[in-house]
Amino acid sequence: MPDEKDFLDQFSNANKPASFQEEVRTPVVKQKKPLNVKALIIFIVVALLMAVLGYFLFFAPKIEMPDFVGKTKTDVAAWVKQQGIEATGVVFDDTYDFDVDEGQIISQNVNAGKKVKNNVKLNFVLSLGPDPDEKISVPNLDGMTKEDIQDWIATNKLLKTKISTSYNEEVAEGEVIDYSYTGCEADSFTRGCNLKVNVSKGPAPAGKVTVEDFEKKPYANVEAWAKSKKIELNKVEQYSEKIEKDYVISQSVASGKTMKEGDTLTVVVSKGKAVYMEDVVGWDKEKFTSWAAKNVVSYKAKERYSSKPKDVIISQSISPNVLLKEDDFLEVGVSLGNYVELGDWYNRPYHSVNGVTGLHEKKDEENDKGADISTNKTYEYNDTVPAGFVIRNDLAVEVGGTVNIVISKGKNVLLKDLTDPVLMWSDIYTYDEYQIRQLLEANEANFKVSYEKNDSVAVGHLIRISRGDGEELKAGVYLPQDVAVTVVISD
Repeated sequence: MPDEKDFLDQFSNANKPASFQEEVRTPVVKQKKPLNVKALIIFIVVALLMAVLGYFLFFAPKIEMPDFVGKTKTDVAAWVKQQGIEATGVVFDDTYDFDVDEGQIISQNVNAGKKVKNNVKLNFVLSLGPDPDEKISVPNLDGMTKEDIQDWIATNKLLKTKISTSYNEEVAEGEVIDYSYTGCEADSFTRGCNLKVNVSKGPAPAGKVTVEDFEKKPYANVEAWAKSKKIELNKVEQYSEKIEKDYVISQSVASGKTMKEGDTLTVVVSKGKAVYMEDVVGWDKEKFTSWAAKNVVSYKAKERYSSKPKDVIISQSISPNVLLKEDDFLEVGVSLGNYVELGDWYNRPYHSVNGVTGLHEKKDEENDKGADISTNKTYEYNDTVPAGFVIRNDLAVEVGGTVNIVISKGKNVLLKDLTDPVLMWSDIYTYDEYQIRQLLEANEANFKVSYEKNDSVAVGHLIRISRGDGEELKAGVYLPQDVAVTVVISD
């Protein structure tokens, strides 16, 4: 193997032909030309001009910002669309402003005349008009004219205060007739409250009205027509044998003629046929009723006992031959005859009980009608008719006579001892209150219990017992139900 050094030496320049020897490079230094200053300046100026031109051509804002103060949101929207402004960058803020009308722009964040791009961020403040919740002092509207109120509305820029006008015969033109609030009152009035003021236009101008034919027609027709045509009516009433009551007899202005609104039309209206009071005393009730109905006479019949037959007229409050007026009211007395019928009052109360009329009250009612009857009362015990109720009575009696009446004293109970439970009258003082009540109730006694403090008698036991007639309470003795028993128990 050849020696390594000999291998490397073969690549050295020694002993190599000239064509195989490594080249030797010598750098060439060129001669620099002198700097042309003038050309450099021209180049820089041109470059700057090109840069400025490129900025204005491609980068500088081109849209001039208008003055939108005093204009509307619609104006902004039209301009934004026309200029291709991005709508998402346009913002409106609302605020109340007394001096700027609602919907007008108060201010803008970009001044008018400034150049902007289409992606500019614009902010506008939009007026909501005067604050509706601001409290406003209300003057005395009653003393104001229409012009005063208009000035007050304009000065305070009242949003919902309105003036209406209407004709009025009593309130002078331009003055307030009335006014009304909705949702608030004078002491809580704000700019946004509803207030309606009604101002007079003075009397309505008189128009011409053509009169219709009202003769033999209901007066109600004239009233309706006059009201609709603003015609005053003068109603004159008189009796008529031919024209029905409340129908027109004549009119002061003939049909087809004209009147002015506010003029007066006089109409004569029928009161119906003149009715004179008859002498009705002695007539029977049926004849009188027929006459009153035919002549439309208002009356009241009062029944009274008399010597005349039943249903005969015995008196009248208006004298014969008197002309009856529409508002007259006639009272006539009608005979009930000379015999008072009371009816059978068996097992019914003599005096009124729990609203049920008794024979005593019936007698008084008949006496109020002139019966002039009296009563002869007797009393009996009766096992079936309660005390105070009628056992028997006269069914009828002549006027001025006497009615015989038998009244029950209730049962007359024979007192007995009890066997179940065993309760003896003789041992009553040994019983408690419950046992005493059992004994009394079993014997149908009319009793009342009261209580007293007594140290010598056990609580709940009998102190004393007595009956109203003073008789003794014991077995085998009668106790009428109309006699009260008094029981005193130790408390």
